[in-house]
Amino acid sequence: MKTLTLTLMLLGSSLAYAQTSTPAPAAPKAATPASSGNDKLDIKKLEQKYWSAKDDDFAVVQNRRYTKANRLFLSINGGVPFNDAFSAGTVYSGNLGYFFNERWGFDVEYKSGALSDNDSTKLFNERYGIYPDHNVFQSSMILSGTLVPFYAKMSFMDTSIIYFDMGFSLGAGTLSYKIKQQTGDLIESAPVVKLGIFQQIFFTEHFALRAELANTWSNQQRYKYYVTLPANAGGGAVTDRDLGKKMTNDTSLLLGLTYWF
Repeated sequence: MKTLTLTLMLLGSSLAYAQTSTPAPAAPKAATPASSGNDKLDIKKLEQKYWSAKDDDFAVVQNRRYTKANRLFLSINGGVPFNDAFSAGTVYSGNLGYFFNERWGFDVEYKSGALSDNDSTKLFNERYGIYPDHNVFQSSMILSGTLVPFYAKMSFMDTSIIYFDMGFSLGAGTLSYKIKQQTGDLIESAPVVKLGIFQQIFFTEHFALRAELANTWSNQQRYKYYVTLPANAGGGAVTDRDLGKKMTNDTSLLLGLTYWF
């Protein structure tokens, strides 16, 4: 009996030891995309998502260092006429405007000219003793709408980033010009249309350098500089001076500084 009891006790101890010493089964590993055919990355679906219609409104420029939206600006500019065949000098302008957003705005421009005879006109007068028939720009007042479709950043000498934009302006207004005459100059005015291309380089939140190539077209009245008299007039009335109207294009390059309020 003692032997049976001892045998049962030894058998129980062995079973208990086997249960405690047997290692637990390892937990199953999580499936990885590379090990499961169903979890592999679908490149086709990714491409379709990238080119889907909902990406049409994606904005390339997420953040702007200097913004124009809902801001007033004032520009003071000076420059030279490009294509005036008779005059040379300086033109000055001031622009006061407002931008509704980063692309659309408007401005009112006043431009004034300080022009005189260029070298060709002086030489012509000295050589032939006559003066060419021409008009001289005086001033203009133009209201323009502005579109700025280009905005960019560029590196300067690998030391700093320059922020700039480029835009177009289309406007209309009035232009004042002087008709040169031997008996005294006349001041006349005419409607004018403007097309400008400009670029701004921003230095701070409030200041930017502005460059503009401005073109204007106006239909101007022209008269002969010298008086034409009939042979028997004896100093009588002036006749035959009207040369009609001519479409005149004036182009000027202006550089200036803009302050953003």
